[in-house]
Amino acid sequence: MSTDIFWQALANAQPELQQLEARDAMEAINALLQPHFPHLAAELQGGPKGGIYDLIMTAHGSTEHFQDVMSLVQSAPRLTMFQNVIAFRARTEMNDFGMSMDNFNLSPADILVGHYADAGRVGLQLWFGKPIPQDMLDHARHMSFILLDHAIGEYDFAIKIGPVEFMDGAPEQNTVSLAAFPAVLDSFWRDDLRHTALFPTGENEWTGFELVSNTDPDDKLLVQRNESAMTLVGRADMLWRVQVDVALDNKDDLEIAREFEDQLETLLAQTQEGITSQITLHGNVRSMNWHVSDVEAALAKAHKLAHTFAPLQFDISSEFDPQWQDYLRWVS
Repeated sequence: MSTDIFWQALANAQPELQQLEARDAMEAINALLQPHFPHLAAELQGGPKGGIYDLIMTAHGSTEHFQDVMSLVQSAPRLTMFQNVIAFRARTEMNDFGMSMDNFNLSPADILVGHYADAGRVGLQLWFGKPIPQDMLDHARHMSFILLDHAIGEYDFAIKIGPVEFMDGAPEQNTVSLAAFPAVLDSFWRDDLRHTALFPTGENEWTGFELVSNTDPDDKLLVQRNESAMTLVGRADMLWRVQVDVALDNKDDLEIAREFEDQLETLLAQTQEGITSQITLHGNVRSMNWHVSDVEAALAKAHKLAHTFAPLQFDISSEFDPQWQDYLRWVS
């Protein structure tokens, strides 16, 4: 495996790396990393005393590579040079943080943030709290994105934030400085969007609706959404979606599919390793979806259970979906 090869190479290189300055050591680590994970990067954090650092693995906010980051961190061995191996860049305390580019300075106090709900995520509107020269406007916007990433952390920026728009004119009254925004984001995510990260208990709350094609009135999609699953959106251990498709030829097949669904839900929910997110019916194909923490264990349970429901044929698949895009696509 690429993870094992990289970690072995890094372990072997430790004596030489510990003799280097931090910047040079980081470049050498990335040279080891790139052949196996070209879309990832390693960063060092900590003081130079004894050459001991925290090692941070980052995908630069690209969710399609988050799985590689997590696989690397989860497989990390104990290394004397790195006291901690951390997934994603964490939040930075922003009070005294700032950036300078081409003699232009921008601090968190210079960026005012407004927010709103956007399809289960958080949309942002940004104003500058000081005049920005026209020839520096693109620089200022680029710097703002970097400061945003530092303020709310790589994972939260990629998973929780939707559209980001730079606004003209006077800022709205409900804006806050970028330094104060992380606390506002956490509260809004938890209290307003109901993403509490707490596994729901009791009976699940469901909503249902029908979507009809604009070109074919007989082409209908029936959707049932588990509103109770909303609490788990964005939780860092619920990143996979398992989908089970089954063709229904008669009413008896529907009853069998529902029994399969109930039993798999019980198997996953009783250990809080998964929750039914939604069910759709398109034509005669019923698609049942779960968001799960351990995709391999969930798939194994689904396949084992499917064997007991023969001769009905279940098509079982999975997708890395850290943003819960399939679930949130129905949210207005």
